[in-house]
Amino acid sequence: MVADDVIYEVLYDLGWPRVIKGRTGLMAAFQGYVDNIALQSADKLITHETGTGCVIEYEVHGTILATGVQDNNRFCSIIKIENRKITHWRDYMDSHAAWSAMRAHDHHANH
Repeated sequence: MVADDVIYEVLYDLGWPRVIKGRTGLMAAFQGYVDNIALQSADKLITHETGTGCVIEYEVHGTILATGVQDNNRFCSIIKIENRKITHWRDYMDSHAAWSAMRAHDHHANH
């Protein structure tokens, strides 16, 4: 469902590369993510179709494995689709929720 030459952008700076080019790099990045966070669910999906793809809003719920801290975040992604494959994905998230989960991680790690 992802094009070989996909471009994945994140508009926040919390440890991910700002731009990942290519399916191989994107899958490697997500493997690192799931190696560090136990995902429980994704829900509250809202979709908005556009002429070239869609915009999706959704929540992801998980636990940071190193600390046991709950990670609940809301995302908004702008997705471009060509020939039934995702060619471009621009991701926004609740940066405060992520920062709070990371701060809890830092606090826990220091004790």
